[in-house]
Amino acid sequence: MTRLPPDRAPAADTGLLLFAHGTPDGSGGTIAAAVAAALTARGRFAEVAACFSRQSPSPAAALAAMRSPRVLVAPLLTCRGGLATRVLPALLAEAGQPERWSILPPLGELPDIAGIARDLVQAALAGTGLSPGDVAVLVAGHGSSRDSASRAATEALARTLASSGGYGGVGTVFLSEEPVASDWRRVTAAQRVVVVPFLLSGGNHEEHDLPALLREGGGGLDGREIDGRRLWLTPAMGRHPAIPALVEAAALAAADAPEPQDR
Repeated sequence: MTRLPPDRAPAADTGLLLFAHGTPDGSGGTIAAAVAAALTARGRFAEVAACFSRQSPSPAAALAAMRSPRVLVAPLLTCRGGLATRVLPALLAEAGQPERWSILPPLGELPDIAGIARDLVQAALAGTGLSPGDVAVLVAGHGSSRDSASRAATEALARTLASSGGYGGVGTVFLSEEPVASDWRRVTAAQRVVVVPFLLSGGNHEEHDLPALLREGGGGLDGREIDGRRLWLTPAMGRHPAIPALVEAAALAAADAPEPQDR
């Protein structure tokens, strides 16, 4: 897990803008707001703000309100899908001044993201008397019928967890493509299953859709035995307390770079 050296100099002339999908009702902004507050308190950047594609403020509006001459944009996204590669740059371009901002890699592509998944599995098993080898882990991704990036990122995370060893199996389920989360009993034959949501910015998928699909498939979500199987659903990965440090480390590394990483 990333731990930033305490003597790392702040990026005094650089602002940090977090980007998340958001939801029309505003519920998709809670994680980004919490991460922004944590990063503001850490004080390594001149200013920290959050913006969204489906709720206010938009990227252009957020950029207009920031004073920093240089702004790093950190996508709280799992992959380089259409939202990261097409929608976000277009929304930022509405503000003009393209030389002012640069886009960091999506949070889900950072190397330490797998450590967060492992922590969530361990926390789910605390007090159960079970070890990681006693359970199968299913990484739950969004998926898409139009873009393979989400599936690829979810499967890459699952492979990393599997290669680290110690689990009684690792697989994937999805919200929007096969195998859907309601099919978790067919995806793994394990009697004990921990589902880790590879969801980073919150909203209805985390709070309603994924739990509903798992219940539809006969999962109790809290380890209760149902038809001989036990399932635990962890919090979404974006809610892990190490997320602010992970974003900060990546952004400070980019602040040291002389050229923008992406445009």
